[in-house]
Amino acid sequence: MNIRKAEKQEAGVISELLYSMLGQIARDHTASSADDEALRVLQTYVESDCSRYSYKNITVAELNEEIAGVMICYEGEQIEAFDQPMVSYVREKTGNSKWLPDRETEAGDFYLDSIVVGESYQGKGIGSMLLQSAFQEAESRKLTLTLNVEFDNEGARALYEKMDFYVTGTRYISGKPFYYMKRNA
Repeated sequence: MNIRKAEKQEAGVISELLYSMLGQIARDHTASSADDEALRVLQTYVESDCSRYSYKNITVAELNEEIAGVMICYEGEQIEAFDQPMVSYVREKTGNSKWLPDRETEAGDFYLDSIVVGESYQGKGIGSMLLQSAFQEAESRKLTLTLNVEFDNEGARALYEKMDFYVTGTRYISGKPFYYMKRNA
């Protein structure tokens, strides 16, 4: 198992994994209702140097020379700059000059935006290894690791609580309620 930073040329594989997990959030962030179009736009975000979905914010788990899992993390104070290209794209496409993505994180956070493990790789500890790298990165940056968990995903919430996360509030992302969780330092 190799945990490493993503490379730009891996955007296609990474986008597919992310899209399988993000669903409606990806459709909202790409202003696309069709899966193929949303996936194509998401891939351009991953290829970008400045995007919340940028390969520069992505850590991959590689097993047998294949990407088995993906995790996106970034500093919360950078979210507005990271989201600017997406905001411009969605506003232009929809004609809605006031569109903004939902606020998922805050300054002072090292935000775990997304984590997904490919279906055939689940149950092998890959998610835990990716999380360990997020713990280490948050600690090295002296920031609090945060994340959001859907209300109806009690299994994930319980798992994160076992890893010293606690609920600090509620966020709404793409119309759904999420637990906003922080990790004890």
